Amino acid sequence: MNSSDTSTDSLWGQIKEVLYEFFQGSRKRVSGLAETIDRQATIQKLAARIRLLRRQRHQLLLTMGKKAYSLHTRGKVRNRDILGDCLHIDEIEADIKQVRAQVEETRREAGPGEELVLDLEDETPVTEEESPGEQNAVEENSGYER
Repeated sequence: MNSSDTSTDSLWGQIKEVLYEFFQGSRKRVSGLAETIDRQATIQKLAARIRLLRRQRHQLLLTMGKKAYSLHTRGKVRNRDILGDCLHIDEIEADIKQVRAQVEETRREAGPGEELVLDLEDETPVTEEESPGEQNAVEENSGYER
């Protein structure tokens, strides 16, 4: 063997070693990236679960509020905090009736060619829980689609 064969073999050995280390490092980086992506996907799934649970909690709070107000309309609420909120709702309902009366007065004052429209999404007060059958009947007769 001459010295040029040895130096060529040595050079190829060094190239193989560098390539081996490069690919080993790349494999570790890709593996680390895959783990990061998996963790991020897990976090996104958990965040979606949290959002779902928050929506469920919000809906339950709305339902509870409707039930509490329904009890208030029957004189069955004694808790001061809840009673105060129910009385505030009563005040708001009275304000709504007053404003509607003003709307009707304004309509009566309108000339014959004027078409005045009052478009409210939901004009029914939340006083009692309706059964699903009653809810559908109200929606069908209201002229509004949800």
